[in-house]
Amino acid sequence: MTDTETTLFESNSAGFTEIKPYYASQHGCSRLFTANYNGKKVILKTLKEEYANDKDCQEALQNEYDVTSVLDNKYIRKAIDFVTIGGLGKCLVLEYIEGKSLLEHVRVGTLSTKQVKNVIVEVCDALYYMHRNRIVHCNLKPENILVTANDCRAKIIDIGVPTTEPKADRELLIKEMEYVAPEIIKGEEYDARADIFSIGKIMEFINERNISAQFNNIATHCTQFSREQRFDNISEVKSAITKGHSIVTLIIAAAIIAIALVFVLVFVPKIKANMEKEKAERIAVDFSHAIENMQAESDGLCAKYKLTSIDQPISPNWSEDSLRLANDLQSFYVMDDYRARVLDALETQRNTIAQSRQHDFDALLLESFKTADDSIAVSLREALTEPTDSALFIEAGKWFEQRNN
Repeated sequence: MTDTETTLFESNSAGFTEIKPYYASQHGCSRLFTANYNGKKVILKTLKEEYANDKDCQEALQNEYDVTSVLDNKYIRKAIDFVTIGGLGKCLVLEYIEGKSLLEHVRVGTLSTKQVKNVIVEVCDALYYMHRNRIVHCNLKPENILVTANDCRAKIIDIGVPTTEPKADRELLIKEMEYVAPEIIKGEEYDARADIFSIGKIMEFINERNISAQFNNIATHCTQFSREQRFDNISEVKSAITKGHSIVTLIIAAAIIAIALVFVLVFVPKIKANMEKEKAERIAVDFSHAIENMQAESDGLCAKYKLTSIDQPISPNWSEDSLRLANDLQSFYVMDDYRARVLDALETQRNTIAQSRQHDFDALLLESFKTADDSIAVSLREALTEPTDSALFIEAGKWFEQRNN
């Protein structure tokens, strides 16, 4: 985890200092850094190195600034500036928000039903403000809704049609576009109802975690394939979430609750224990999937960090991938029961790469020794009575040690 604590840049250009890696999009073209700007912590959003010259990605970054910079709403992250920083290139300077995404909260179950409902209502307020200004978010999903740590308020981020890496496989692209309206995916004209589709998909995600069954019918109405069959505007969605019940309904509900409480109180300890067990099981399944995804990358990472010379260090410098994998497991790292397992998983991945590089080194060392024409190599080979690969490898180690002394 020391990679996340290492300052990559100490640039004083344009007043930015202590620039550190924060997050790299898994399937997108962008990466994030934290920085100090005139004594205030900010986020720098820029392109990954391989996409620094990609015109579509550059245009998307510029467009996000152009759209976000004109918005002033307490539930939308502010865009502060658009600058060029040495070593990073064009950067969108954004407000730093202390908190976690709605995705992390819902997965772990750290928000109450009331808090989740309040966050969704605040997102509706932000969208109402955007739509009134003729701006459509286009990329609304649980990852793009931050929940502030101090007062549990919503902050939506990453406005604009999502850009993904061309090399991402089809299943990952489908998952990345899970919350995007069909008309956007098909490249058709879209309007505010595209965001209504997205917020409906978010409510479905919340329903799957059994946090709020109230969203079921609303989500179904929001996520109709044809936008003509969805709510006409975001105000209707908010109204459906917050509308009150009739007096008769409230009386009936109160009577049912009163009767149910008599029975529920008897089984509260058991119900609570079952809920805790189900929550723990959900977290365990999510963690298992996250580790499986990490392990699936092992072959690709070993190929990426393949040793090509015996003079290279065995230990890999894989800081960018280490940071990315650490970010993928961040929601588990904050839990005491999983912190050690997260660190073990990251260390295991590093060891896998190191072992692969050690194997590469052994093969390169043996081949180099066989073909070396310096006096040490020649004398060591001539001294062998049976030049098998195993015997040659032992002598190769001696040759390498003497050569480097």
